[in-house]
Amino acid sequence: MSELTWADRFWRALATGVDRPVLALVAAQPVLRVLFGLSARLGSKVPRDVAMTWDSDGALWLRPEGVAAGAPIIMYIHGGGFTIGSPRTHAALAAHLARAAGMVAVLPRYCLAPEYPCPAARADVIAAHARLVAAGTAPAALAGDSAGGNLALLLAQHLRDTGGVMPRALALIAPVADLSGDIAARFAAAPSELLIPPQWARRIQRAYLAGCDPVDPVISPLLGDLSGLPPCLIQAGGEEVLAHDATALAARMDDAQLELWPGLPHVWHIHAGLAPAADRALAGLGAFLREKTAR
Repeated sequence: MSELTWADRFWRALATGVDRPVLALVAAQPVLRVLFGLSARLGSKVPRDVAMTWDSDGALWLRPEGVAAGAPIIMYIHGGGFTIGSPRTHAALAAHLARAAGMVAVLPRYCLAPEYPCPAARADVIAAHARLVAAGTAPAALAGDSAGGNLALLLAQHLRDTGGVMPRALALIAPVADLSGDIAARFAAAPSELLIPPQWARRIQRAYLAGCDPVDPVISPLLGDLSGLPPCLIQAGGEEVLAHDATALAARMDDAQLELWPGLPHVWHIHAGLAPAADRALAGLGAFLREKTAR
């Protein structure tokens, strides 16, 4: 968490001056998906030594050079407010994480709202995990950012409750842990939020919930049982609105470390390969996963 470089400050300024107004003003999710797809690919860099392949289920596999095909697997669940994003938008982030951990990463697809509201995304990641287990490639770690962090937590809780194959570690980036809170109050408590506008948060809540009860633990993992989960490292921006969720999770989990990075926007890790702060954060997450999943 050292001093921000000029590159880090550039990406922070872009988040505040461009990304935040776009999220506030553009209501059409299909348009946001296209814009995010372009900005994520232009604003990040997949390492050249990472092989990228797609499987028949639409999942993206990332294997860094020197990492054996049979190495432990990270199942990385991408974020995007349950409405945008894809394995490709988060390829650079997951590739840098996999390289730092010395592991193979797999990014499954899941259905997006509003076309497929909750609980479709949860069902998709549970099914994706089951396919990996059936293929003999059970993930050693689960990871995810924002909405993907929510889904990673819900998956871990599901595996614990059903006797499934549990991961040995969790890595979460600013997870959405509670969808039941008052949005206005949350943003009032985070006046220095750099990226997420309250308008987008409200649209996400309407699109994703679509009649689901936000206090249901299969929607808001913070409101469920957080005991018996694997060791977890949580990172979030120090001033972002989701720092509250990150802090609350770390306080309630059996074995969780919390890192709040001051002066950085929500999921700054998306600029992996181009922003030193993103690379440092992912290196830390990777070192944690390497340690916790070592055989």
